[in-house]
Amino acid sequence: MDLRDQWNRLLPHAQPLGDDLLARYAEQHRHYHDQRHLTEMLETVDELADLAEDPETVRLAAWFHDAIYDPTAEPGENEELSAQLAELELSAYGVPAEQVDEIGRLIRLTAKHDCDPDDANGAVLCDADLRILSLPADRYDEYATGIREEYGHIGDRDFARGRMTFLQGLAGTALYATSRGHERWEAAARANLSRELSTWAPKAARPISGLIPMIYLGAALGVIVAASVLLGRGLGAAAHWPAAADESTGFPVWAPIAGTAVAAALTCAWYRRVQPRLVTIPALALIGLGVIAIGVCWWRWPAAQPGAAMSERWPYLMLASVALVLAGALLALARRLRLAPPYALAPPRALGLGVTLVCASLLAWIVVSAGEPFVQARLETANTVSTTTTVPPGVLPVQLDGELAWSREVPATGAIAGTAGGVAELRSDGVVMSDATTGQIRWRYARADVDGAASSGSRGLLVSGDGRTLAAHLPYAGNRAPSGIDLPTYAVLDAGTGKPLTEVHTDGTALAVDANQLLVAEGKYVVAHGVSNPTHWRTRLQCTVTQGVLLADQAVVVDACDDNHAVVRGLDLTDGKQRWEVDLGIRFELSAELDPTTWVGDMVAVPDSREVTGLVWTGAAGGTLYQWAVDVGEGRVLWTSPVPGTPRPRLGASSCDAQLTATHASLVLVTCRTNNEAGQVQNYDVSASSPADGTTQWHHLLPVPPKLQRPQYPRDGFGMLPDGRVVTLMPQPDGTCSPVLVGTTGILPRPIVAGPTAASVADTKKVTCDKPAVTVADGRPIFSDNTRLFALN
Repeated sequence: MDLRDQWNRLLPHAQPLGDDLLARYAEQHRHYHDQRHLTEMLETVDELADLAEDPETVRLAAWFHDAIYDPTAEPGENEELSAQLAELELSAYGVPAEQVDEIGRLIRLTAKHDCDPDDANGAVLCDADLRILSLPADRYDEYATGIREEYGHIGDRDFARGRMTFLQGLAGTALYATSRGHERWEAAARANLSRELSTWAPKAARPISGLIPMIYLGAALGVIVAASVLLGRGLGAAAHWPAAADESTGFPVWAPIAGTAVAAALTCAWYRRVQPRLVTIPALALIGLGVIAIGVCWWRWPAAQPGAAMSERWPYLMLASVALVLAGALLALARRLRLAPPYALAPPRALGLGVTLVCASLLAWIVVSAGEPFVQARLETANTVSTTTTVPPGVLPVQLDGELAWSREVPATGAIAGTAGGVAELRSDGVVMSDATTGQIRWRYARADVDGAASSGSRGLLVSGDGRTLAAHLPYAGNRAPSGIDLPTYAVLDAGTGKPLTEVHTDGTALAVDANQLLVAEGKYVVAHGVSNPTHWRTRLQCTVTQGVLLADQAVVVDACDDNHAVVRGLDLTDGKQRWEVDLGIRFELSAELDPTTWVGDMVAVPDSREVTGLVWTGAAGGTLYQWAVDVGEGRVLWTSPVPGTPRPRLGASSCDAQLTATHASLVLVTCRTNNEAGQVQNYDVSASSPADGTTQWHHLLPVPPKLQRPQYPRDGFGMLPDGRVVTLMPQPDGTCSPVLVGTTGILPRPIVAGPTAASVADTKKVTCDKPAVTVADGRPIFSDNTRLFALN
């Protein structure tokens, strides 16, 4: 084809303009956008002329479409300048204005080749401009080489990335707008594009950069699986909290199975390198579903009620919804990076699949592990400080101004307990009673044949409800036991005088004591040993006895059965016969036979009432603690309530020795939570609830440093004041050790203030927080740090 003849047939009166255009297409910097390209384009227009509305206008647009070509120009700039040149020159040569406008429009279309099939002129021009893509491989390679030479001022890697971006943009849509072009040239063009992309990919990619999309893919898959697990936990949670034992619907296993199936399908789609939209559509669907679910959760999330935590359902569902949005975003980002030139070079399939699986597993574990603290934090927002008073009538709140009242060094102390006679210390060889006001020793009970009594801890010292009688566990040292006695001894003492009331030799565990008898558990037997009277009886129960209290007319005990339930029984004090029994209706849900002392916790009597309350641990949700109350007059369960927050460690001195105490108006609980990271701060729950129905009156999370995290700390390290608040010793940021009050007004440190004497100043500096123990005697908090015993005003 002779280009000059072609021009003269179009505009015979504009030969100078044709010469100018041919000169432009012959410029030295053109290696592809030259006269050959113009010739091929005009030949294609002739081939498609019958599809155009105005073939002559399309031919003129073809002549001008690359009239101005500068490889350093911004995208679209060359086409815009070429269109302006055509509009200026053609108008000067008398071409009708409407035709000139159409030519300008057509030229501008070639900037992005975004041509509508219904635009006949535009479709023909765009197909002609892209015809080079479908030509035989040798001609296509000449075209690709020419383009590289035109952009010789750009480095190989940058050019490779830019070229791949351009080619991928073309490949992402239909290449040819006319039906004829699509039928004849589409397949060949895509084959050429794929071949060129494969040559540029190694040059565009950084070393191992192809793994980056795999990492994002793995992260997305892991979050999808985690979202399905969280969804299952949310759907399996009871709708309300506190929840009865039969309200939990169980974990729906279909949720994680469905999530894993979705992740597997996406993995197959990715590695089979299917159409990108098969990855984009699920990404958008996940984001949309997550946003809708977040809206639903936000709308349905119940308002926080002071003193009662919401169900775990909504925090888990909210977390699963957020995870879906995150998964969709990660998946979309992975797909985009996969198409980006720097990351387009795929690694070996085995390596990519391995990286994907590792990242998926890691992200799934992280999200699920992080979900538990999130849920517990949301539950705790419902437990705010209550204004409910816990002070019994006629009892004034303890001020605890922090002034050191008295202090003295003591040998290793196993336990301290407040009594009507003062503060009792369990030492290795017996018991010492000190005045709570002055610290002076009032009496001492020691035995030469006893050693190691202090090792019994707080459970080695029992005090009666009126504080007038105490029982101390005194094991014999080595072979010092009296002749004919091979069992440890419980010494029952008068708290006011230290007078021994009786000695009981038993290998059982003392449950409770008063002025009349000592109640002991010996496996499935309950034994009452007379103190001030000769009453003695022995009763066999169905299961292992774990807890007991003595009331005015009966003994109340709890026995834990191997078939996963606990029974509370009332026994007559005169002969041990059973008056009533009640099943708590709480199943332990334990798969293995364990020590019943890890199932059943403290049981206490509510002062001036016919109510006893206690703790039961179950294996549900990784460890759930239940609190219960029973009316001992009628022998019926008043209420049972799960303590908010799971999982919790088992009860008992080997795990978490939770403490439950009672005032007239409050049940105060101190218990620890499972600590997932050794050496980190652990939260302890300190809360008060109503004896009437178990509703929370106040609740606080107390951060406990690692040095205090002992199973015995909840029991030994907290004392309850007469006004219902609890007090403990806690290290402070400045390195000192000071009491901390916890109650309706929050968590309040009370620094120790030295008294007026020099000795008091010195004693203040000696106080440490090593193995703290706290009790209350005569309304005054008494503290021990295992080396000193001291009291504060």
